[in-house]
This record gives sequence, C-alpha cells and structure tokens, in this order.
Amino acid sequence: MGDITAILKQISGNKELMTQIAKADPAQAKELLKKANIDVSEADIKLVQSAVADGKFDLNDVKNIAGGLFKK
Repeated sequence: MGDITAILKQISGNKELMTQIAKADPAQAKELLKKANIDVSEADIKLVQSAVADGKFDLNDVKNIAGGLFKK
C-alpha cells in the first residue's frame, strides 16, 4: 500500500486534478496521477478518490484517512 497521505498532500493544491480524479474511473485516475509524477496502485486510487469526491478535501481529511490506515 502506498502512502495515501503523501499523495493527498501532493494533489491538494491542484483543485482541477482533484476534480478529474474524483470523476474518473480507477484506471483513468491512475493515469492522471502518473502524469503528475505520482505512482499509485489501483487499490489506493479508490481511497484517494473517496477523499476528493466531495470536493471539500482538507488536511483534516488527510489525518482521518491516515488514522484509518494505521488502524488496519
């Protein structure tokens, strides 16, 4: 599993990319991130997409996601 927190921090400043990722299917989202020089597995894409889906992503979301990952 990749570092979702780091991925989210990298894309959080790019609202357009976040919107594109939220709307894309996992394979397309993986390609979008690859173009942004971010390598992520398709399994992790779903976590990233769920974090950016509502368009209200902020650093508290990063903390919540990171906390959820460490509980697993």
